[in-house]
Amino acid sequence: MRHFADTLSQLVAQRGAVCAGIDPRPAQLPLGWSAAAWGSATAELLGGRVAMLKPQLAFFDDDPLAVDAIGRAGARGGALLLADAKRGDIGSTAEAYARRWLAPDAPIDALTINPYLGPDSLTPFVDAAAAAGKGVFVLVRTSNPGAAELQSARLADGTQVVDRVAEWVRALGEPHVGASGWSLVGAVVGLTVPADEVARLRALMPHTPFLMPGYGAQGGSLAAYRAACGSAPGGALVSASRSLTLPWRGPAPADWRAQIEAALEAMNLDLREG
Repeated sequence: MRHFADTLSQLVAQRGAVCAGIDPRPAQLPLGWSAAAWGSATAELLGGRVAMLKPQLAFFDDDPLAVDAIGRAGARGGALLLADAKRGDIGSTAEAYARRWLAPDAPIDALTINPYLGPDSLTPFVDAAAAAGKGVFVLVRTSNPGAAELQSARLADGTQVVDRVAEWVRALGEPHVGASGWSLVGAVVGLTVPADEVARLRALMPHTPFLMPGYGAQGGSLAAYRAACGSAPGGALVSASRSLTLPWRGPAPADWRAQIEAALEAMNLDLREG
């Protein structure tokens, strides 16, 4: 059975550290196209060019099987598929979510999960991922402006919430480190987070792959990316949606595929030189 993080590391070494977000906005799709059709076409276009594709499940609530189709389209090119669902619950409900998204036969390779019900809420997802050769990415330090109000708050012992969650992630991930040096338990750490804080989180989670949203429209810093990378490919994956897969205004132009390809080339260059 393959190890998720080892596969990710190989793909990043070959293709670069881009994770392509698939977040369809109806006003920007080709005229007459559904979100599912555009998502699958975009996955087909990028599946052989990026390490990972990341459909945001909220945009596919009216067609849940669309994410499975996107996964199959991307897999034809070898890309991993991360379902951006931010699931989180306890007990049998967490197990049910894990069965749906992390089953061995699901066309999905990893899932984002929410830790704020406590560490026991993460275990069913980690166990399911380990059994199926898949991965999870735990929300640790997110890219939204209001994140610090909770995540930087201090507990009674003086520890920041973000650091306590990082400790959970490290402990859950340590038994699942692959030959690449990376664990199947990853962390979401925004590219908008100051680089010195990212470096601190890297020290707290030395074997944890970081998924870093915030490139492009959110104004994330490449200094944060450099602080996260680590010593082997796969330590940091930079996610972009609007600036990469919807880089136009209004309905998609006739050359929308070429525009996505150009945006990917520019992003890869930015990450290599940044």
